Amino acid sequence: MNNTYSFTNWALLFALVIIWGASFVAIKIAITDITPAWLAASRILLATILMIGFARLTNIRAPSGRAEWGVALVLGVIGTTLPFALIGWASIFVPSGIAGLMMATNPMLVLLLAIFVLPDEPPTKTRIVGLLVGFLGVAMVIMGRAAPQVSLPISNTLTTPGFDWTLLAYLALLLGALGYAINNVASRRAANMPHATRGYGALLTAAPSAIILAALSEPFPDFFAMHINTLGAIFYLGVLPTWIATLILYRLIAHTSAGFVAQSNYLVPATAILLGAWLLGEQLAPIQYLGFGIILLGIGIAENLLKFTPKR
Repeated sequence: MNNTYSFTNWALLFALVIIWGASFVAIKIAITDITPAWLAASRILLATILMIGFARLTNIRAPSGRAEWGVALVLGVIGTTLPFALIGWASIFVPSGIAGLMMATNPMLVLLLAIFVLPDEPPTKTRIVGLLVGFLGVAMVIMGRAAPQVSLPISNTLTTPGFDWTLLAYLALLLGALGYAINNVASRRAANMPHATRGYGALLTAAPSAIILAALSEPFPDFFAMHINTLGAIFYLGVLPTWIATLILYRLIAHTSAGFVAQSNYLVPATAILLGAWLLGEQLAPIQYLGFGIILLGIGIAENLLKFTPKR
């Protein structure tokens, strides 16, 4: 495929980065009024309703057969519902910039899973070194965590005095990134399934699973008592990051390359950090910025982006 991409493709990639980067700020805003699982269920349900209408207008087909619905179930439950709920819960205890930063581990986790799941991508010394460097960066990010400062109304039932919930929050973010990585690997193994059908199927399976998870774990929220900012954040999360971004993503996949789209993995965390600082006044520890840089270095090594050619 041609490596020169049009202005439209670059504009869509930039839009994707901004939309996804801002989603962590929106989660931080919404979580003040709504519990994590119901936040995930609300945004997924809204996106699913919009996607059903769009699919009918554009003739996007739903998954068919046991194999395709099996892939859709993995993409919807493990790759959508659980990460959304985990990131929402972690956002009670950590800055939105940290939530976005931890998503930079997604390419590392994809590489790690590929070693065991994708036989055509065998482990190499370069990949192993890159993964070790990347996880060193993750350790530095976690080491720089601040003391828990929980002041959100819904957190009163989720916290225990004297317990460091931030450590569990970081673990939840890693598990959320792992869910996205599983989503990525499952998509690779379903190469014969149309890209748009994958996104459609993921939402069709994510919606019921998210509602069931929320109903079993949290009380039903009072949407009429919520602040306008919370409702706006839920609307934003449902329409842009969950629905529109899905359409942009599959459009880019169809018209560019995986490498072109993968650039969002490095730009979204940086965007989340900048927007968190600008809109919410968040500040991260210097060691966490350094850890972010080392994570990117590890990804670069593992993906063989850093090539040192000796002079002849």
